[in-house]
Amino acid sequence: MAGQAIRRLVCLTDRIEDLIGEYDRRTSLYDEDDDPQYSEEEEKTYQAFQQLLRWVPCIRSLISSQSDGHQLNVIYQKLNWGADSARGDDAASMKLAVASWLNESSFAPDPPTHSQDKTGRGFYNNATAKLICPVDFNWANTATQEGICNYEPTFQVTAHSWPSFLYKDNKYDQEDPTKGLFKGDFLVRAFKHIFTSPSSAAETRPDEESTPEPLYNQELLHILQYRFISLLQFALSSCGSWRIVNDDFDHNQFYAYMVDYFEHPPTPTAKNSVDALLVWWNRKIFGPRSMSTYSPHVAANYSVANTSAKCH
Repeated sequence: MAGQAIRRLVCLTDRIEDLIGEYDRRTSLYDEDDDPQYSEEEEKTYQAFQQLLRWVPCIRSLISSQSDGHQLNVIYQKLNWGADSARGDDAASMKLAVASWLNESSFAPDPPTHSQDKTGRGFYNNATAKLICPVDFNWANTATQEGICNYEPTFQVTAHSWPSFLYKDNKYDQEDPTKGLFKGDFLVRAFKHIFTSPSSAAETRPDEESTPEPLYNQELLHILQYRFISLLQFALSSCGSWRIVNDDFDHNQFYAYMVDYFEHPPTPTAKNSVDALLVWWNRKIFGPRSMSTYSPHVAANYSVANTSAKCH
């Protein structure tokens, strides 16, 4: 379970000893400098360490234990092994599921997608290509297909462009680039497959009797920007084994852009848009019940508060 939490909710590739090492380094710096400065990479590593404490609570006791360096390294390696094994299990499971979703879709490939062999996915298959094609290009255009498949400089597939599967109905509106973003059908299915149950990914409506309690926005926020989206991108690709950089597509950069979108909206309007998106996800995954859990009313604006105010 700790392994699943680490790769699903903490970090995609970082080693446990590196995360704890950043904590140790900061602790020593605070003793020497009241206002130490950190690089963007160091901040990212420390944020991952904080999530490690949250999702794998046994790390707290491990840090404060009197175990010697050798004992700690053995424990770290076991955690790393468990984390990488869990990621491998998730990737294999997603690979099978994506084949099923593709073959049942309205744009099902012919011949059907093989559940085990990925060489026929990615840009070698029209169904998967239209999903992972950067929204800045039009896969229906022959020049785009040739440019991407021939690795032409003007048709690079990088993390600097959102893949089409992130959008509702795989449609990107250049005039309104956030319209439908993070509402893709395969994206919702991938979330359900990893975080609720594989069988729930086939449901068009949530089963309100069996789904877990809705999540608070911040909890859902952390999961949404997380690595299951990279696993989906990997499952749709023709890449045979997991790697951080697949051709020109850098999964770490992809993740960084998603974090920036959700956690650092540039304007109040953008912040409201992210909040509305999180409500949409809660309703999509968990159903409309318990709305007050993740979208609470401001009590002061309603009749009970108004009545009380009149009485004083």
